[in-house]
Amino acid sequence: MCETAPPAMDSKYWDIAAKTFEGKATPTEQEVLLQWLEQHPEHMDEYKAQKQLWKMTAPAQTLTVDTDAAWQKVHAKLEHTHHQDKKVIPLYRQLWQVAAAAVLVIGIAWLAKLYFLPYYGMQVVESGNKDIAVWLPDSSRVWLNKSSLLAYDPDFDGPQRDVRLEGEAFFEVTHNPQKPFVIEAEAAKTLVLGTSFNLRAYPLEETVELTVATGKVAFSAAGAEQAIVTPGFGVTFLKQDKRIVKYDAPDENAWAWKTQKLQFKGKSLRDVLTELERYYGARMLLQQPDLASCRFTGTFQGSSLEEVLQVLEASLQIEISKQNEHTYIIVTGEGCK
Repeated sequence: MCETAPPAMDSKYWDIAAKTFEGKATPTEQEVLLQWLEQHPEHMDEYKAQKQLWKMTAPAQTLTVDTDAAWQKVHAKLEHTHHQDKKVIPLYRQLWQVAAAAVLVIGIAWLAKLYFLPYYGMQVVESGNKDIAVWLPDSSRVWLNKSSLLAYDPDFDGPQRDVRLEGEAFFEVTHNPQKPFVIEAEAAKTLVLGTSFNLRAYPLEETVELTVATGKVAFSAAGAEQAIVTPGFGVTFLKQDKRIVKYDAPDENAWAWKTQKLQFKGKSLRDVLTELERYYGARMLLQQPDLASCRFTGTFQGSSLEEVLQVLEASLQIEISKQNEHTYIIVTGEGCK
């Protein structure tokens, strides 16, 4: 009777197993892995082999080695081997050795993929210096802001629709209760069934921000409690504090980069300047604190920053000075009565 090696472990289960070893696998992923292990006895052998490989490739601890004692052991081993008769290694054992070597090679390649190619096997889209729109396999649509990256499963054939985001995007997700839509962005995770929302998660910023337009979204992050977000509300995840803060978001300015429309309804000058900074990438300095509470109402569609500032000057009776190409100072004003 000849022995055959068990079938190779699919890369999908390599990934889930690795997350399990790190304690990062979701309940859904754990269930998928468990079902696969129960399909065939050899699957458990493959799983154990990968777990051993994971331990072997973990960062090594610093050890103090007694080289003299080690050499004595090696020398004694060689002497012992020299006096032994040569053994015949059965063919099936040689085949298993080859199979083990193949598993090791596959495992090393998989580890290299995990650490150096985080989006391996995924469709990756980068927006560069412009806004772009992307259609996903399930007919969901995503608008990417400048300097953003979107990675997604090209088939969405798993138990959930997995997407990764670096930067900012507005999502319109096709409704599918049987297959949740999950976005990983920095340390935060967003789970939806079918809705539209804006998600901002630039790696160099200290926060991850979500604002919902329609539907309901579950937002979570490592070390923080999950928040359910509905239209008219937003959440901010503070990376340093590992804390989620929920707030009112009555307007659509969170995705003004997509609509090219800014709308203010009785907003304080302080809040108006903050939104202008984000939208135009400029710096707005308020010299007189008593002007911060002045209220402004107005709508701008495709307007330049200079046009917006001229309207603010005329409406609030203030003077705005341009310090340099990207910095403006609100220098004088009568204040609010």
